[in-house]
Amino acid sequence: MRHLLFVILVLAPTLFLWAEEPEPYAVYDSIFLDEITTYGDYIKYQPGAHIVNIKAENIQNSNEPALSQLLSRYSPIYIKTDAGGLATIRIRGTAPNHTTINFGGININSLTLGHSNISSVSMFLFDRIELQYGSSSSLNGSGAIGGSIYLNQKNQWTDGFSFQGKTMQGTFGEQLYGAKIALGNGKFESITKLYLYKKKNNFPFKNPYHENRIEDRTPVDDVQKGAAIENKGILQQFNYLFTSNEFLKSWFWYENSWHQIQPNMQTNLNYKTTETLDNKNIRAWAEYRNENNAIKYNIGAGFVHDYQVYDSVTTQEIITDRLVSEASAKYKINNMEFKLGTKYKYMVPDVYAYTDTAINNEQCFDLYVSWLYQPTSKFKTAINLRQTLVSEYNTPLTPSLGADYTVIKKSKNQLNLTANVASSYRVPTFNDRFWGKQGNPNLKPETGFNIEGGAKYKHTEAYSNTMLKVNVFYMNIDNWIEWRYHGVWQAHNIQQVVSKGLEIMAQQTFESGKTTSEVNINYTFNKIEAIENITGSGVINHQLRYSPKHIANLSYNLKYRHWSFFADGSYTGMRYTDYLGSTLPAYFLTNAGLHYSFKMNEHQADLSFSADNLFDVNYQNQKYYAMPGRTFRIGLSINLNY
Repeated sequence: MRHLLFVILVLAPTLFLWAEEPEPYAVYDSIFLDEITTYGDYIKYQPGAHIVNIKAENIQNSNEPALSQLLSRYSPIYIKTDAGGLATIRIRGTAPNHTTINFGGININSLTLGHSNISSVSMFLFDRIELQYGSSSSLNGSGAIGGSIYLNQKNQWTDGFSFQGKTMQGTFGEQLYGAKIALGNGKFESITKLYLYKKKNNFPFKNPYHENRIEDRTPVDDVQKGAAIENKGILQQFNYLFTSNEFLKSWFWYENSWHQIQPNMQTNLNYKTTETLDNKNIRAWAEYRNENNAIKYNIGAGFVHDYQVYDSVTTQEIITDRLVSEASAKYKINNMEFKLGTKYKYMVPDVYAYTDTAINNEQCFDLYVSWLYQPTSKFKTAINLRQTLVSEYNTPLTPSLGADYTVIKKSKNQLNLTANVASSYRVPTFNDRFWGKQGNPNLKPETGFNIEGGAKYKHTEAYSNTMLKVNVFYMNIDNWIEWRYHGVWQAHNIQQVVSKGLEIMAQQTFESGKTTSEVNINYTFNKIEAIENITGSGVINHQLRYSPKHIANLSYNLKYRHWSFFADGSYTGMRYTDYLGSTLPAYFLTNAGLHYSFKMNEHQADLSFSADNLFDVNYQNQKYYAMPGRTFRIGLSINLNY
């Protein structure tokens, strides 16, 4: 019944659009935009890859403070999360350390864990998010087996002064304060973004795990304890535009994410001890790009400092530092373009659990080459090759081949066919190899093979646009690394894993007079299971834990004059929590909100109200961990432009 109510909520407002005729002399200046709205090299040299853009409009409308919540709502991928302190991504069923998260020329994933806590990545700092499904090690290096995320900024080249202030208040002590300050003369610009996010997370829930943890008892009323969050940070940009094809850009990102470690439902009943995790991260990247001459080149350098401490115990600090440099050059001749590049990383761990003789530093050198061929406007293909050299480690050559062919290209209809084949790899993390006596320095790198194909159809009318995209994929990952117990917990190359499935994305937009609306539907079917046990342990031919076969999203946006309304729903299928048959049931979450914008000369203000989990669904994303019920947010944003 709730699902039916959601569909009615989403689709009912569009009925009057179909009934209303377009204004007789209206000029429709909107065009159908591909889901890819920016063309960095990672898109340009992967013509057959499945890369989608999460629109800035969705980032703004949702009021979501973190990347984890945004992806859960607008992409058909699974985010394993508790009530806000920790969230990890699983693209196409792969592990969290199989997805790279790219900021400038840096993969921000932890060197010790191999992945990021995406609940601490603030959406207030970024203008665009691009999400790649499938392998991209030939462009992004180690770890890009399941997918990649690109955190991007708009090119602004500010001429004048602008200020944006934002505040958001929500239930259960949720608060967001942010400011964006841009100052420039059309060539030089400074952009500063600051934010503070807090949440007490003291939400009520029904607790079935009580009375000696017998799960079939009648649930009791409980309130979540020990799950508070406080994240804050600053992103500073200094950019200089020499000419339209020559510029210098720099980013400095400081992030401090602190949260209490949420107790599970059993522990919460008699919770007494507060455990915390504190992370401080410094990420800096600067690059110079010159495309004025026949040989176009780019030079970049960066620094990353990651610090983590558990429960303020300074004798258990985890610290890593890395220096990163990269240089590349491109040359185009007729309908071909060549790119040659190198990347160097110098990494130093300082981890309390590593022995003195384990590792002092590690160096990594990448050499990569790309070839793009576009003989006609309807066909393009690209080959990428990357070889990584890691000190005292052997890594494989990773090639990729992609193609995009336009079968139909008419005034109203366009049909494209895409295909992509790619190899991938992941070097074991520092923890996998060097954690105390449990580290396993003999681990082999994980290697992957990914093949996919798709079709995309677009139909354009004067006041409506339709897009349908279907993608099928097959991925084989060898030497899959897991921590298993064999007398002691240790990392091992456990299994060979196969992931295969289907991804469907559909979009419909309407425009009539001063009203526009958009409907988006995303669905993923993903079967992922181990087909071979390398060490003779574990379970084969069984869906991997916390990898649902079915995930779907449906979203709707309606704009009329100064008003905008949105509603979205996300379905997460049943998940196995172990290999003995224990499962978590599927759930469907609904969110909705309303925005009102008004201008004052050149300035603008936005008022917003939104509700998450509108129907107060009781669910678990991770077994034994409570999740919030219905929550509300109210926000105010002011934009001043001079």
